[in-house]
Amino acid sequence: PTHPFTHPPAYSTMAEVDVLWELRNRFYIGAFNQAIEESYALDPSTDTLKIERDVLLYRSHIGLGNYSLVVNEINDSSPTALLGVKVLASYLQTEENRVLALETLRTWLSDSEISATNATLRLVAGMIFSYERNYAEALKCVHEGTTLEMQALKVQILLKMDRLGLAEKELQAMQQQDDDHTLTQMAAAWVNIALGGPKVQDAVFIFQELIERFTPTPTLLNGIAVCYIQQKKFDEAERVLTEALGKNPNHAETLINRIVCMLQQRKPIELVGRYVSQLKTQCPKHPWIAELTSLEAGFDRLAVAMKPM
Repeated sequence: PTHPFTHPPAYSTMAEVDVLWELRNRFYIGAFNQAIEESYALDPSTDTLKIERDVLLYRSHIGLGNYSLVVNEINDSSPTALLGVKVLASYLQTEENRVLALETLRTWLSDSEISATNATLRLVAGMIFSYERNYAEALKCVHEGTTLEMQALKVQILLKMDRLGLAEKELQAMQQQDDDHTLTQMAAAWVNIALGGPKVQDAVFIFQELIERFTPTPTLLNGIAVCYIQQKKFDEAERVLTEALGKNPNHAETLINRIVCMLQQRKPIELVGRYVSQLKTQCPKHPWIAELTSLEAGFDRLAVAMKPM
C-alpha cells in the first residue's frame, strides 16, 4: 500500500478543521481523481490551509503518475512544503532525477530551521528514503513526528523493517490520538495483516468498512485482496482484484497482487507473463520489477555458468 503526508495543520476554529476533511480522506484512500476535483472547489480562509490543499492536490496528481505536471506547475518560489512535493515528483519521474532529488533533500534536512518547521518536507524525505530502502534514515525523518500522517508513515517503515512490536506501539499511540481516523484504521489493518492468523480477518473488516464509508478504490480493494491471498481465498482475491483493475487497469499493486494470486493458483505461465509484461511496460521503475529483473539476471548468469562446455 501507498503511504500519506501533508503540511502540518495549524487551525484556529473547528470550522477550519472541517474545510479539508473530505479532501484529506479522499487522498488517504487513494481516490485521487475525486481529491483533485474536490481541491478545485475549495477556497480555504488561511494561507496554511491553502498550502495544505495544494499539497494534497499535487500529491494526488503524483498518485495518478502525473509527475511532469507537478514538476512544471510548482515553481521555485513556492512554499517549502510544495517544493518538497516537487522533489518527490521529480524523484519518481526518471531514474536520472533521483540522485539530484536525494542531494536536495539532504541539503534541506541539514538546515534545522527548514526541516524542524516543515512536516511535509520530513514526510517526503521519509517516503523517498523508504523507496531507497534506507529505512533507518527514513525513520529518522519522521521519528519525532506526532501527527497521524507521520505516525502512519512510521508504522509502514517499521513493518518494512520487520519491527512488528514497535509498529504495534506506534499504532497504539495513533489510536489514543484518534481511533476512528482513516489513517488510524488503515494502519490498524496493515498491522493486523502483519500479525497474521485471525487478525487478517479483522483487517478485511476494516477495509470493507472504509469502502462502505467512502468508496471502493484500488488502494482499499488491494488491502482486501492481500488479506484473501494470505487466507488462501484465491478465488475471492481474484474477484476483488478484477474490480480494482476495472477502476485502474495499470495500477501497479493490483497487477502485482494479480500475478501473485495467479501463481498461487498455478495458472498458465503464459497468462501470468502477460501481466508481468504489462507491469514492466506501465511501471518499469517499480521496486517489484527492479527486484524481479535482478533475480532474472542472476538466474541467467547461473544458467550460463551451469551450461555444459
